[in-house]
Amino acid sequence: MEDLCDNLLDDILYRLPLKSVVTCKCISKRFNTFISDPGFESKLFLHNSCIFHCTKDCPNFYFKVPLYPPNSDKATESSVKLPRRFKVLAYCSGLLLLLPTEGVLILNPVTKRNQIINIFHYDAIGLAVEPISSSLHRYKVVRIGARDGDSYQFDIFSSDTMSWRRSSTKFTCMVMSNFNNDALPIYSHGTLHWIRKCNDILAFDIEKEEARIIELPLNFPLPFEYWTSWFGVVNGLLTLISTSSKEILVWILNDYKNVEWVLKTRITYIINSEWSIRIPIFYEGERLVLYLRNVNAGENGEFCMYDIATDKWRKIGIEWYGLYWITFELLFPSFLL
Repeated sequence: MEDLCDNLLDDILYRLPLKSVVTCKCISKRFNTFISDPGFESKLFLHNSCIFHCTKDCPNFYFKVPLYPPNSDKATESSVKLPRRFKVLAYCSGLLLLLPTEGVLILNPVTKRNQIINIFHYDAIGLAVEPISSSLHRYKVVRIGARDGDSYQFDIFSSDTMSWRRSSTKFTCMVMSNFNNDALPIYSHGTLHWIRKCNDILAFDIEKEEARIIELPLNFPLPFEYWTSWFGVVNGLLTLISTSSKEILVWILNDYKNVEWVLKTRITYIINSEWSIRIPIFYEGERLVLYLRNVNAGENGEFCMYDIATDKWRKIGIEWYGLYWITFELLFPSFLL
């Protein structure tokens, strides 16, 4: 381990859960110095920060963002209330991509800094962020448009140039399809990922500007719908979740290059069977949060969290006439660098 170059060590530690990185400080003086470096600390903080977003039938959007400032003995929270007409298009490394009445808006909900980007029609859009420090980001916005009905065209907006440019990449698929709005785009492995309505994933490498199709797991219940499914990245791996009245299944893309999905977790102990709808809304590898409600939209629901290690459920919040009361601090780790 001591023979690893800094770049390789950085890449390995960056992919570990935050708690494991803290433990690695005890390995040696070099590891402690490397992990305690302000640059790496800021990068790790942004990678492990979370945005917990709850909404119902397009009300105002609320965000809770846990902050872990260096040398702080307690986590703090920042909340942002947005007008009714805002829609969440994507989020990545602490930044939000929102759709107001015109253009798109890049928002840092912690610093409240924002940037309006002019944009024309698109079939899909995504956000890729590379943290430079705890308050400075380099980002790209990728717009996808269908070209002549048989291929996809990509346009890229860069924060470095503050302008759009058209990629030379034109990607032709065997099956052209619309994009699934029930799943937000995910940035991982230097690549943006969108789920399509034909139940596969379109992946676009930001640096190489190359596109490919990633098939969903063979046994994944279809179609992908927001009230039964979840798509995200956990510990550096693309992750899919499906829920039913009998079980909850968690898949991870264990081999990204060769597209090998693995069924990582099967939960058969289902809490509150009287709820007919179980919407997965938050997962970070150790805990899963579900929003439970019935088909009747007029009924209030509740939020429950499942701890994988202890195989226990816990009620953490309720919905009361469209308002959400949630114990947010239960969702996020309390240890700090």
